[in-house]
Amino acid sequence: MKNKYVSRRNYDEEKIKKNILKRKISVWLVIIILIPLLLYISSYILRQKHYLFISMFMLAAVMLPFFVSFEYKAVRAREIVLLAMMISFCVSFNLLCAHTIPLHGGSAVVVLSGIALGPEAGFLTGALGRFICNFFDGQGPWTPWQMASWGLMGFISGVAFVRYDLKAENDLKKGEILAQTKSDNDILSEDKCMGNSLSSDIMCEKKKVGLMKNNSSFITLIASVILFETAGYLFIVFTGRDMADTKGIMLYIFGLAGLITGGLLQRKRFRTDSIIMAVFTFLVIFIIYGGIMNFAALIMQNSYTGGTGISLAALKALYITGVPYDIMHAATAALCVFLIGEPFLKKIERVQIKYGIYRM
Repeated sequence: MKNKYVSRRNYDEEKIKKNILKRKISVWLVIIILIPLLLYISSYILRQKHYLFISMFMLAAVMLPFFVSFEYKAVRAREIVLLAMMISFCVSFNLLCAHTIPLHGGSAVVVLSGIALGPEAGFLTGALGRFICNFFDGQGPWTPWQMASWGLMGFISGVAFVRYDLKAENDLKKGEILAQTKSDNDILSEDKCMGNSLSSDIMCEKKKVGLMKNNSSFITLIASVILFETAGYLFIVFTGRDMADTKGIMLYIFGLAGLITGGLLQRKRFRTDSIIMAVFTFLVIFIIYGGIMNFAALIMQNSYTGGTGISLAALKALYITGVPYDIMHAATAALCVFLIGEPFLKKIERVQIKYGIYRM
């Protein structure tokens, strides 16, 4: 009987590319069409009554890209074990922080899983992790919305960052050290008569230039978010709107616009640096998770009361009252990523190297 999977030594490259493209298309179909459709059915057709039913359908939709990937590769048990381990880490950290220290470790692990395993695995980790967490924290009509929010956090993190490659990172550091040592020796030999001040200034300038080049994409993203937030503030001022009433919703709208624009202008993926990952975590959780869940609160309230429309005044009130919690949520998750991000990714990368597991 002919093996349905392609041999590593004799494979059809065109077929592999077509199947990878099919997998990418299925991911975007799930995010753009299936998940919004399920949330609409849950809110307006089922009136928040059968949320577990909707949650199970959402899990099936999230796993669709993995089923598509079966066409061109055999998913090994070690890959499933690693994915299950990331989901268990997500649930464990979330429950530990929920009942002990006031941090959001679960959200941090979702972001790190996307960086380590890729966007599809990050989406599945976030969605399934939130579904399991709510068996302890309480299931409700908010479950599908939280699953979608956590899933998007993991997916965006996987798209934005390079997978943490321990070998490449070590090689890069060694190369930088050797190049810097050679450069320093050349500078010292040329500038013996001029003292150490000139050579040290030149070395500092070269370091700054190198950092700017390596982090240019991230700087573009931050500049885009700041620019759009400033534009939102000026829009409120020049149009004469009430700052207290409008500023909350504008933070999310213009922040999302800045995040999307920065992503479109991104020329290369971000480096897995502790500070970069922490700032990115803050932005994604505040804008994506906060923006979705504040809107979800109004939808659920509207469904319970039997309303027929969404009140803009109520939406503004929910967003402005949700800002303090969203800032706290994003800041504590960013702190977790800053403290444990790089060590956590190094451990995961060692497992991937040892067992030959790459992005899923």
